[in-house]
This record gives sequence, structure tokens and C-alpha cells, in this order.
Amino acid sequence: MLKVAVIFADGTEEIEAITPADVLKRAGIGCDIVSVSGNYPTGSHNITVKADCLAENFDMRDYDGIVIPGGMPGAVNISENKKVIEALKYAFENGKLVASICASPAVVLAKNGFIKGKRATCYPASNFLSLMKDTQYTAEDVTIDSSLITANGPRAAMKFATAICEYFRLSPKF
Repeated sequence: MLKVAVIFADGTEEIEAITPADVLKRAGIGCDIVSVSGNYPTGSHNITVKADCLAENFDMRDYDGIVIPGGMPGAVNISENKKVIEALKYAFENGKLVASICASPAVVLAKNGFIKGKRATCYPASNFLSLMKDTQYTAEDVTIDSSLITANGPRAAMKFATAICEYFRLSPKF
């Protein structure tokens, strides 16, 4: 069975994490919420979720893809977690799916040098766009560049989740 990790931190934008998790499960893809903020992280709108796994126990070799939601300060909290950055490095080096939305394409991926030269989008705030200077910024709702899927924010959460399913050639059952 395919398996994807959805990273969650205190301050994560809930719709950008929960929508992909729900839609992936509806498509038959195993999905774990991996927390960088303890067993019960609280998102940017004060919704608390229960983690399936803590980042310190997370091993990207067990997954086919990784989803990095945005939200502030969630994206910053994720970008500062060494285990997640190591997992992203492994995912990129091994052609695994990396999907990132809103602030995270800039704050997590671009800031750490993962998407230099790649086509990508993010939330169009000037502080995020300045981090995307080494990418081919598209301003699209969802951008796909090989095994990288990026999206521009909460409004694109369902398109983002569906694009992840399509990457794996699966359709969610609604």
C-alpha cells in the first residue's frame, strides 16, 4: 500500500494538512500525521489534532511521499525540524513525492535549497516570493514539476490533494 506522511506543527494551516490526509485516505493511500510539536499539535486556527507519529521517530524510507502544509508559524516550525529536513533531502534524492502548499514551498523548500530551478508556486505574499527567487515561480493554484507538487494556499487545498492522488494514479472516492 502506498503511504504518505503529512507533517503537522503548532501553527500549521489545518485545511492544508487535513484536506490532503482525508482525500488521500479516500483514494486508498495510507496517510500518517507526523508531528514536530508533540502528540497533539494545535494548528493556526486552534484546532488540535492527534499525531500518528512524532518527527523524531519518522523515517522517510517507509513512505512514498511527504506533504508539507503551510500556515504560520507552522511552516517555520517545520523548517526548523532537522528530522523533517533530512526526510525532504532523502525524498528529493530518491524521487519520492514532495508536496508543499502555501508558505511552505518558500519557507521550508526554497529556504533550504530544495527547489532551485524548479517550477513552483506558493502563497503570493512578498516575504514568501522573495524566498522563491531561485525557482521558476508560476503563480498558479497548483504547479507540478516531476515529483514536486506545490500549491498557493488554503483555497487550493482540494486541487492540491487531488493532484497528489493523480500523481499516484488514484482517485478519491467521495
